[in-house]
Amino acid sequence: MGLTGSHFVKVPADVAPETRRYYQQLTRFSAAFAFLADISMGTMGGALKRKEKLSARLGDILSLMYLASATLRRYEAEGRQAADAPLMHWAIWDCMFKAQNAFEGVIANFPNRFFAMILRRLVVFPLGRPYVVPSDRLGHEVARLLIEPGATRDRLTADVYLPTDVEEPVGALEAALLATVEAEPIEAKLKKAQKDGRFKPGLLVGGGVDVVWRKALEAGVISAAEYEVVERRNRLRDKVIRVDDFPYDFDLRAALAELPAEAGKPATAAVEKVAA
Repeated sequence: MGLTGSHFVKVPADVAPETRRYYQQLTRFSAAFAFLADISMGTMGGALKRKEKLSARLGDILSLMYLASATLRRYEAEGRQAADAPLMHWAIWDCMFKAQNAFEGVIANFPNRFFAMILRRLVVFPLGRPYVVPSDRLGHEVARLLIEPGATRDRLTADVYLPTDVEEPVGALEAALLATVEAEPIEAKLKKAQKDGRFKPGLLVGGGVDVVWRKALEAGVISAAEYEVVERRNRLRDKVIRVDDFPYDFDLRAALAELPAEAGKPATAAVEKVAA
């Protein structure tokens, strides 16, 4: 299978045409893994357990092939959704590339160099390594599917608990995403008005980065309803990116101020010293 690129491996007739090569390559990797595991046990025996990096790489190969198999199974079980194909392709390429690297790691560090040469040149990679990292183009497609509300994203998060309370971190993230998508046409409208010269906000001093929206409302570029949509987006954005902010003494000074005067003097003096 290595010498023929697994092109002659039989694949079930009812699988999706776009996944046929994945089934063939996965069968090839499975056969190579079985052979590699047998050679490892045959040459090292119980010592394989003590060579933890080698055994861990073998475990990586097995788990990555399992993930690739699960990806193919899910793609078939969900009806070969064309919109989900980028997710499937990216997951398979990522799994197979990492499994390929794990194969290389085992062979490169195999104690018996004679068998290592046979494994590399005749068994596992006789024609070179077939997989590279998933392309940036494919990664962009996957990213778009993940950040845009839609059927693909709904299928992917079907079993994920999504709270509706914006005080919950995940709920705030989801609400901010939806609000951002809703505000995108309004942002485009504002940019077009600036480009056409119909809106010149000038120098914006004070009020933060969002003061431009108030200026746009006052200039009639956007309506009150559109301003409210943007304001809600901005509030949710700020909520998501907000980080914890503590006073330098973690409110210790305020806590000590509530103590009786005599009890609080030594501790207050210590706090003043640290602050200085």
